[in-house]
Amino acid sequence: MTGHSPLSDRLARRNLLRGGALALTASALAPLFPGWAQSGTAGTSGATLSGEDIRLTIGHSPFTTGGRTGHAVTVNGVLPAPLIRLKEGQTVRLHVENRLAEDSSIHWHGLILPFHMDGVPGVSFPGIAPGETFTYEFPIRQAGTYWYHSHSGLQEQQGLYGPLLIDPAGTDPVQYDREHVIVLSDWSFIHPHLLFAKVKKKAGYFNRRKQTLAGLLGGKDPAVSCPLLSGPSTMTVWIEEGTTNASEEAQARGDH
Repeated sequence: MTGHSPLSDRLARRNLLRGGALALTASALAPLFPGWAQSGTAGTSGATLSGEDIRLTIGHSPFTTGGRTGHAVTVNGVLPAPLIRLKEGQTVRLHVENRLAEDSSIHWHGLILPFHMDGVPGVSFPGIAPGETFTYEFPIRQAGTYWYHSHSGLQEQQGLYGPLLIDPAGTDPVQYDREHVIVLSDWSFIHPHLLFAKVKKKAGYFNRRKQTLAGLLGGKDPAVSCPLLSGPSTMTVWIEEGTTNASEEAQARGDH
């Protein structure tokens, strides 16, 4: 574990906001965000979690996007996992219950914490057995935007990941109208174990299924659909002279 570096300081959440790329104003973008984003909650329906004691339950959940339903590994039944919001200087206890039929874990990506709380099975702790609850407890020594995810098998690829925001201990120097938390990921209805097996057998398996630019333009190869997991449409955001704009582009098919 290392402390703050100049690069990490430059990429801190508040510096990003100061740069304008993520300083999205409510008046311009609110109508384009799904209901959960406008209300300030995270995931498809999960509330923001904060405080000194937080309870997380890992389990199986159906997940629907683009009119198709698949299987996901979720936290508290939502995908992405709920937003966890903490304060620099506090101590947090995260009680994680595993309702899967296999071992699980949660790694707190980028946090400075005791090694045995890092959440990497076989390295910092043995993992969380089925039906068991493990309590992570550590002081919050930094501020910024991070994320948490499973470090067991391919559970992360099945949906076990979520955003983690830590507010600074002092007064926030950045003024803004509204804050939006955006989690970027991908989704496939093909099980990640099958995806991994195909790539191991032939590294270019999926590239060969999407042939060439000429084939795409000629209508022979389908375009890649990039839906918002919690909304019906894709969205393009661009920056022009410090102003952020957004527009809907296409109906999501949910096949990727």
